[in-house]
Amino acid sequence: MHETDDKLERELEKRIAARTAELSTLSTHLMARTEAERSALAKELHDELGGLITAAKMDMSWLSARLGASLDAESREKFESVLQMLNQAMMLKRRVVEDLRPSLLDHFGLAVALRSHFDEHCSRGGIECVATLPEDVLALDTVTQLSLFRVAQEALANVLKRGGAKHVELVIEPEGDGYVMLIGDDGPPMDVDLAKSMPGARHRMMGAGGSVDAEARTQGNQIRVFVPRSSAGSA
Repeated sequence: MHETDDKLERELEKRIAARTAELSTLSTHLMARTEAERSALAKELHDELGGLITAAKMDMSWLSARLGASLDAESREKFESVLQMLNQAMMLKRRVVEDLRPSLLDHFGLAVALRSHFDEHCSRGGIECVATLPEDVLALDTVTQLSLFRVAQEALANVLKRGGAKHVELVIEPEGDGYVMLIGDDGPPMDVDLAKSMPGARHRMMGAGGSVDAEARTQGNQIRVFVPRSSAGSA
């Protein structure tokens, strides 16, 4: 009877492991598909919408110069207002495109992309940001770099959403046989259940062969992400 129970238990463990592997593979596939769609949308917005806004700005500038002194004060004010709105639309387009697919990551690597993202969003949120990012993380392959960027992006969005934080610190450094990324803040306690607070983080890191953990402290919170050096390759 005991042997039968052990056999059933081993069979159940094998089925659970197989099912977990299937779900992990599916999750990784869906995330890759999502990133591909985001990249395509970013390119379309950059090319099509960017072209339309640029053309509209050029036409408005041409009209303003052509009409010149014949415009009364009210009409000139309207022209300037439209030009300002077009400039704001261009800035919005750039932010949306960068959130969809960070061009700095593709062209300059993880350190530059993360520093730019944190500087911009912390500045808008009124939060002081300190980033310590070694350049050698560029040795990580592009998929792992993107995964780390998305987790950091999600963690910062979580900090801004909770509110109350005055300082955020981002650190990436070698550790053992891999890299560790730490994102700390001095805001109110977060929900350490990452499935609720950062639903995509754990799946992304599992796909990269790493891990992610959250810790609520008495004076803030910390996200700890680890990726192995085996993820390193051509960048």
